[in-house]
Amino acid sequence: MRYGVIVDKLNDWFLAMCTGFAGICAYIVKRLFGRIDRLEDRTDSLERSLLTRDDLDSSLEPIKSTNQLILTHLLKHRGTEYGHHKTKNEESGDE
Repeated sequence: MRYGVIVDKLNDWFLAMCTGFAGICAYIVKRLFGRIDRLEDRTDSLERSLLTRDDLDSSLEPIKSTNQLILTHLLKHRGTEYGHHKTKNEESGDE
Protein backbone atom coordinates (compact mmCIF):
# COMPACT_ATOMS: atom_id res chain seq x y z
CA MET A 1 0.00 0.00 0.00
CA ARG A 2 2.87 2.36 0.71
CA TYR A 3 4.24 1.74 -2.78
CA GLY A 4 0.91 2.88 -4.35
CA VAL A 5 0.97 6.19 -2.45
CA ILE A 6 4.51 6.98 -3.64
CA VAL A 7 3.61 6.21 -7.25
CA ASP A 8 0.52 8.43 -7.01
CA LYS A 9 2.57 11.33 -5.62
CA LEU A 10 5.24 10.87 -8.32
CA ASN A 11 2.51 10.80 -10.96
CA ASP A 12 1.02 14.04 -9.57
CA TRP A 13 4.46 15.71 -9.54
CA PHE A 14 5.17 14.51 -13.07
CA LEU A 15 1.88 15.94 -14.34
CA ALA A 16 2.54 19.22 -12.51
CA MET A 17 6.03 19.47 -14.04
CA CYS A 18 4.70 18.73 -17.55
CA THR A 19 1.98 21.36 -17.12
CA GLY A 20 4.52 23.92 -15.91
CA PHE A 21 6.88 23.14 -18.79
CA ALA A 22 4.03 23.45 -21.31
CA GLY A 23 3.01 26.78 -19.76
CA ILE A 24 6.55 28.14 -19.97
CA CYS A 25 6.85 27.03 -23.62
CA ALA A 26 3.51 28.64 -24.46
CA TYR A 27 4.62 31.90 -22.82
CA ILE A 28 7.89 31.94 -24.78
CA VAL A 29 6.14 31.22 -28.09
CA LYS A 30 3.53 33.91 -27.38
CA ARG A 31 6.21 36.49 -26.65
CA LEU A 32 8.25 35.51 -29.70
CA PHE A 33 5.36 35.70 -32.16
CA GLY A 34 4.00 38.84 -30.50
CA ARG A 35 7.35 40.53 -31.04
CA ILE A 36 7.43 39.41 -34.69
CA ASP A 37 3.91 40.75 -35.24
CA ARG A 38 4.86 44.12 -33.74
CA LEU A 39 7.95 44.30 -35.97
CA GLU A 40 5.86 43.52 -39.05
CA ASP A 41 3.40 46.26 -38.10
CA ARG A 42 6.24 48.75 -37.66
CA THR A 43 7.74 47.76 -41.02
CA ASP A 44 4.38 48.13 -42.76
CA SER A 45 3.84 51.58 -41.30
CA LEU A 46 7.34 52.68 -42.35
CA GLU A 47 6.82 51.37 -45.88
CA ARG A 48 3.52 53.23 -46.11
CA SER A 49 5.18 56.48 -45.13
CA LEU A 50 8.25 56.05 -47.34
CA LEU A 51 6.57 54.96 -50.58
CA THR A 52 4.84 57.86 -52.28
CA ARG A 53 3.07 58.46 -55.57
CA ASP A 54 6.15 60.27 -56.90
CA ASP A 55 8.22 57.15 -56.27
CA LEU A 56 5.75 55.08 -58.25
CA ASP A 57 5.68 57.59 -61.10
CA SER A 58 9.46 57.73 -61.30
CA SER A 59 9.70 53.93 -61.32
CA LEU A 60 7.25 53.82 -64.25
CA GLU A 61 9.18 56.43 -66.25
CA PRO A 62 11.44 53.90 -68.06
CA ILE A 63 8.38 51.90 -69.11
CA LYS A 64 6.65 55.03 -70.39
CA SER A 65 9.70 56.07 -72.38
CA THR A 66 10.01 52.57 -73.88
CA ASN A 67 6.36 52.61 -74.89
CA GLN A 68 6.83 56.04 -76.45
CA LEU A 69 9.87 54.77 -78.39
CA ILE A 70 7.93 51.77 -79.72
CA LEU A 71 4.95 53.91 -80.68
CA THR A 72 7.17 56.44 -82.46
CA HIS A 73 8.92 53.68 -84.37
CA LEU A 74 5.65 52.05 -85.43
CA LEU A 75 4.14 55.33 -86.58
CA LYS A 76 7.32 56.26 -88.44
CA HIS A 77 7.37 53.00 -90.39
CA ARG A 78 3.62 52.76 -90.86
CA GLY A 79 3.81 53.48 -94.56
CA THR A 80 6.25 50.66 -95.26
CA GLU A 81 3.87 48.05 -93.88
CA TYR A 82 1.75 47.87 -97.06
CA GLY A 83 4.30 49.14 -99.53
CA HIS A 84 5.27 52.67 -100.55
CA HIS A 85 2.05 53.73 -102.24
CA LYS A 86 -0.44 51.10 -101.10
CA THR A 87 -2.77 51.36 -98.19
CA LYS A 88 -4.57 48.63 -96.34
CA ASN A 89 -7.77 49.21 -98.34
CA GLU A 90 -6.03 49.09 -101.74
CA GLU A 91 -4.21 45.84 -100.96
CA SER A 92 -7.34 43.98 -99.89
CA GLY A 93 -9.36 45.34 -102.82
CA ASP A 94 -11.74 47.39 -100.69
CA GLU A 95 -11.68 50.85 -102.27
